[in-house]
Amino acid sequence: QLTNLADEIAYNNHDIDDGLRSGLLTVEQMQSVPIFARHYAQVQAAWPDLPGRRVVSETIRRMINTLIVDVTQTTSARLLEARPADAEAVKHCGPLVAFSEGLRQEADVLKKFLFENLYRHYKVIRMTTKARRIVRELFSAFIHEPRLLPPDYRHGDELKQARAISDYIAGMT
Repeated sequence: QLTNLADEIAYNNHDIDDGLRSGLLTVEQMQSVPIFARHYAQVQAAWPDLPGRRVVSETIRRMINTLIVDVTQTTSARLLEARPADAEAVKHCGPLVAFSEGLRQEADVLKKFLFENLYRHYKVIRMTTKARRIVRELFSAFIHEPRLLPPDYRHGDELKQARAISDYIAGMT
């Protein structure tokens, strides 16, 4: 449970940073996301002369802190209430590691925003489509000409060969 939320915090905030750095997202767009807008305003109020990139970094740092503190406090309260005796009891408690309801809603708004504006950005979709085509073409080239592969990835058996090529391509990424 904790790993899932830690991953969510890390990925979403990293994706905000990547989206802003790449120009796929703008600070103006991010203002429609309450958790970002609130922290961005706090940073600007605290340091009105801070350059743009540093404002974004500080905003993201504060968002991460808010999310971590919230999940820690919410989880502590749930653990105190449930008081599971052991790992087996935890399985029957339902989710113990969670955001508070208010922050869960804000995190969901952020996830929806990222999905609609970053992950489904036309440039991202275009690059994903190109990447798929390249991977398919690599697979086809290796299937039809196994000598393109290092010797450890060549097999006489067709099924083993396909698996080896898949592993080889996966290792390229």
